Amino acid sequence: MIKTVVESWDKTKIAVNHFKQEGRNAVIIICHGFSMSKDAKPFLNLSNDLFELCDVISMDQRGHGESEGVFSFSSKEHEDIKAVIDYTKESYRYVYLMGFSLGAASSVIQVAKNKNVNGLIIISSPLSFNKIENRFLDKGALVPGIQKFGNHLFRLRLGNIFAKKINPIDVIDEISPIPLLIIQGDKDPIIFKQHAEILYQKAKEPKKLIIIEDGLHAEELYRQNPKYFIGLCISWLKEIDENQLGTCV
Repeated sequence: MIKTVVESWDKTKIAVNHFKQEGRNAVIIICHGFSMSKDAKPFLNLSNDLFELCDVISMDQRGHGESEGVFSFSSKEHEDIKAVIDYTKESYRYVYLMGFSLGAASSVIQVAKNKNVNGLIIISSPLSFNKIENRFLDKGALVPGIQKFGNHLFRLRLGNIFAKKINPIDVIDEISPIPLLIIQGDKDPIIFKQHAEILYQKAKEPKKLIIIEDGLHAEELYRQNPKYFIGLCISWLKEIDENQLGTCV
């Protein structure tokens, strides 16, 4: 695994972990959610699991971990994702994007604007930000994260939570014809499953919705049952890859 940085549109340096094997022509970019990090155990484990399929780039959102800047709650982060995608285009023919929670929201915005990936997976994405922002800062959401995932949370740097944002529900229909997979837990305590159902209804084909029984929020869906979660993602990636006559390895 190589640690490097990608410069975003405003010169903010975005830190990434690049899991690379010579000869591969496909990569999955992972974008975590609020208060997480590419170096948190769930995302390191997820990166290693996906690396068995193809190369992986896991990024720190701005204001998180080793990246510069302050977190804008998805007001600017889609541009950082674009910068990472542009970086991958230098080496890969096929680029897939996986976003979690607010990282999923930014991923929706990025793909809707640029249509520059071969497939998009969003996990626990909100349909609009005014439904969930205060809950991310609630003690019930933050304290368990601190207890489970360590001191990377103390490196969190926050910007203006009220900055103007694009709502995923307003642009998700613009993702098509990029294949879209929506994954949601039916017991998510932060973003209720209705978010995923409404996003799915608004999105255009090709699209797929998976509601995980007793599933919680974002990376918890992976932590609850890693093999099942990875299996869902790999199965879908192989489906869309076959349709596009591409190859992950």
